[in-house]
Amino acid sequence: MNGKKILVTGLGGMLGSSLMNHLKGDVTGFGSEINISDSIKIRDQLREVRPDIIIHTAAYTNVDGCEMNQDKAYLVNAIGTQNLVNYCIDKDILFVYISSTGVYGEHKDGVYTEFDRVNPVTIHHKSKYEGEMIVKRHLSKYLILRTGWLYGGSKNHKKNFIYKIYLEASKNKIIYSDNSQIGNPTYVVELVKQIKVLINNKHYGVFNCVNTANGISRYDYVKSIVRLFGLECNVEVAGDGLFKRVAPVSRNESAVNYKLNLCKINKMRGWDVALKDYTATLKIK
Repeated sequence: MNGKKILVTGLGGMLGSSLMNHLKGDVTGFGSEINISDSIKIRDQLREVRPDIIIHTAAYTNVDGCEMNQDKAYLVNAIGTQNLVNYCIDKDILFVYISSTGVYGEHKDGVYTEFDRVNPVTIHHKSKYEGEMIVKRHLSKYLILRTGWLYGGSKNHKKNFIYKIYLEASKNKIIYSDNSQIGNPTYVVELVKQIKVLINNKHYGVFNCVNTANGISRYDYVKSIVRLFGLECNVEVAGDGLFKRVAPVSRNESAVNYKLNLCKINKMRGWDVALKDYTATLKIK
């Protein structure tokens, strides 16, 4: 990426802020002050920056919120992506689109690979998949990265799941967690490293990018967080209805970095090892 001008959208997000902290060189970020769904304003901003690489992390990520406000979901996740893509169509720009393993839907018990069919079941994941299709239809130089259950960043970040669990478990003898959904807890720092490898090695196309996990539930995830912090708090399986969701989320969002493994460029470790590293950084801070 030496000598390249990089633009990161979603500057205030967990992944966006991590990219800004770990990428070197000429890096610019667009935060919430830039409305990507405004085609004229975003075009003018892009003309001013003139990036060589766009890493598009900005999205409406509230899965239940997307069910209640479909217009916002498609406006941000699809139309916003289209506006960025429109600028790139006639230019030599690498477009990196951050998607979700949730786009696979729920038609398999095991881990999903990039060669499995896609059948999203929530508005959020449908709108994210529409963003994928926009990128594929109009660009030839792109990376679509499917990830999930991201964590990391500052403990003060409003979406820092790990720190929220730490605070809850510090104040209670018992906390509850859902064991009905499985996925891949994924450390943003490892995702950033993988993005750098893909860009530097000039790989294009669709890749799963997650920390390795097989059959790991939210309950397993929360239990590991509490254990790693050494807290005297029991984590129990939540009863039916305790964590009600508006969105019909898939019970299986588990994926494997199949293509990264085939290409021998998978830099993402096991979920438990990565989680141990991140909790250690929070303990120091």
